[in-house]
Amino acid sequence: MTAIESHHTRGRIEEPFILTAMLSLLGGTLWMWVRHRQFLEYFYSPELLALTHVITLGFTTSLMMGVLLRLAPMSLEVNPRSTRLARAQFVLFFVGAAGMVFHFWIAEWNGLAWATLLLLAAAIVQLYNFSAILRRALDGDWVARYAASSLVYLVLAATLGVLLGFNKALDSETGFLPGKFSSNLFAHIHLAGIGWVTMMIFGFQLKLVPTTKGSVRSLPIRFGLLQVGTIGLVGTLLADVSGQGPFALLLLVAIAWHAWGPVRAFASGRAREWEVVPLLILCGVAIAGVLLAWGVPPPESALRIRVQFAYAYAGLLGWIALTITTVAFKLFPIWVWQERFEPDYGRIPVPGMKALYNHRLRALSNVLLTAGVLATVAGILSVRGVILFVSLGLVFGGVVCFVINFFLMARWALLKVEYHAPREQETGW
Repeated sequence: MTAIESHHTRGRIEEPFILTAMLSLLGGTLWMWVRHRQFLEYFYSPELLALTHVITLGFTTSLMMGVLLRLAPMSLEVNPRSTRLARAQFVLFFVGAAGMVFHFWIAEWNGLAWATLLLLAAAIVQLYNFSAILRRALDGDWVARYAASSLVYLVLAATLGVLLGFNKALDSETGFLPGKFSSNLFAHIHLAGIGWVTMMIFGFQLKLVPTTKGSVRSLPIRFGLLQVGTIGLVGTLLADVSGQGPFALLLLVAIAWHAWGPVRAFASGRAREWEVVPLLILCGVAIAGVLLAWGVPPPESALRIRVQFAYAYAGLLGWIALTITTVAFKLFPIWVWQERFEPDYGRIPVPGMKALYNHRLRALSNVLLTAGVLATVAGILSVRGVILFVSLGLVFGGVVCFVINFFLMARWALLKVEYHAPREQETGW
């Protein structure tokens, strides 16, 4: 069964995930802009935690779950076991994510704890539904190895989230976990951000951005550095012991090594700037992570909390969101064109894939997002409300442009809009 055929038999099971992601990104960034002054406060406030999970769960995780349903058959020739399981996964995920955001917002920890169980169940269902990726990873496929690791890390991150949630519900500083709550929280953040999200992105970039592949002999080393760095960093945080520095350094080496191919290709004119910018931001985030792990700024410094906040924001909106919004234009036009126009190709005029979206709007979105994220980092570090108002407005503007462009693509499949060929194309047929 081909990837295209399998998609039609699946019946668009990815759409609820992707539409949830688009609405979450739009609503989350608008919320940030309207409530920009919360970025001047301590980052562990209930409202900011709710907002963070709108982006991390509602946007990032929802989109990745949905995209995997299309990308795994296309890139790995691996189909999910069952469409019913995928639909059940969405219900579990959506109710759990909505429950977490709502209960964070109202600071009601009992409801939050039970919502985390639904998200863990969704992660387990996804892992089981894509268990064929694990088998393919054992056969030596490097993309599958990254993807399989990512799926496992999501289950681990969700498990840690459950333990953190029930610790809060029981009003326990440690409870089920050995370290301080703050250390456990940072472990959860890195399990999700590096293990689940970055691992999956790096794996599929080997296919989507060929310059990231580099030497075949380097892949085991880079993969190993990323794994050891992630496990070591999370392990030392959970144990609440020193020693994060060497593992953070391993992660920096793995990230810089992955980014080196695209950077070199861009320098020689063989790559577009938007293949490089998110990776450069990630390198900057990794450098900040190394400094924090080695105690710079020192723990007693008031600046340290601001640097941690900026570090997390740049990773979430700069690396993850900007990567997803740029990669979307490599994937969504292909999928929409295959579904809507491929059956008619050669019989009647059809548009090319690049004609399905607005290129100027795409460029404007990327510029606004990049400028807004970098300015927001500056606003967080300088504690300047005016900078944050402007910068978060830029980010929201970039997201609006992206979402509009997304629906310009999606309308061909969702609304079955009739295509009217330009006159010169009509005469060509």
